[in-house]
Amino acid sequence: MNSGRWLNRGIAFCFVALLGGLLWTPHDPYGQSFFELRITGSSWAHWLGVDRLGQDYFSRIWRGAGNSILFALLGSLAVLAASSCLLFLERNGGRVLGNVIRFAVSFGIAMPAIFIGLLIVTFMERGPLALTTAIAVAGVPFAFRQLRVLWKELEGTAYVEASRAIGGSVRHLFLYSIWPNLWPQLLSLWKLVFAFALLELSALTYLGLASDPNWAELGTLLREGQKLLLKSPAFVIWPGMTLCVVLGMVRLVRAE
Repeated sequence: MNSGRWLNRGIAFCFVALLGGLLWTPHDPYGQSFFELRITGSSWAHWLGVDRLGQDYFSRIWRGAGNSILFALLGSLAVLAASSCLLFLERNGGRVLGNVIRFAVSFGIAMPAIFIGLLIVTFMERGPLALTTAIAVAGVPFAFRQLRVLWKELEGTAYVEASRAIGGSVRHLFLYSIWPNLWPQLLSLWKLVFAFALLELSALTYLGLASDPNWAELGTLLREGQKLLLKSPAFVIWPGMTLCVVLGMVRLVRAE
C-alpha cells in the first residue's frame, strides 16, 4: 500500500518536473544562439549538445516533453469527458439516440485513429488546439466502448442491486456503491487513453502537422533528428527515450 503511494508520488513529481519545462529551461529552446556549436556532442554548457539550428538540445527536450505531456493530458481528459457524456445520452436519450450513438462509435472504431486525427487537423487551423481536438475525437470510440462495458458490469453486481433494493438514492448509489469500484478501473482506462493520446500527438507532429515546424514537441524532435540519424543518432535517441520513459511511468501508476 505504502510502496504504491510513494511510487505514485514519485511519478507525479517527475511529471510536474517535466511540465516545468513549459515555464523554464536552462536556455531558450527556440533561440538559435549557438550556431557555431551546431551538431556538437554534449558538454558542461550543453548537456545534450546543440542541434543543427544552433539550439540547446536539452532545453528543447525538456520543453518538448512538457508540451507532449500537457496536450496528451488535455486530450485524454477530453476523451473521458466526452465518452461519459455519450454514455449518459446513450442510456437516457431513448432508443433512437442510443442506436445513433452506437452506430457512430462502431464506425469510429473501424477507422484508424491516426486517420481520424489527420482529418481533424486537415480541416482545422493547425496548432495545439487542432492537435488536442484530433486526439480527443480519435480516442472517444475506444473509451466509450470500455466505459460502457465497465458501467454494465457494475450495474449488475450484487452490491448495486442491494443498494437499489433498500431504496438508496441515485446520488448515494453512485457515490457509495459504484464510484469506489469504478475509479480504479477508470484510472486504468485513463492510462491507456493517455498513452494513445501521447503516441498519436507525437505521430501527428512527426508527420509535420504542427503549426510551427520548429515547435518543441517529442514527435517534432524525432522528425528533425531523423535528418541527422547517421551523422549524430543522439538527436533521435534522446526524444525517443524520453517518450518511452513517459509511457513507462504512466504504466506504473497504481490505483492506491
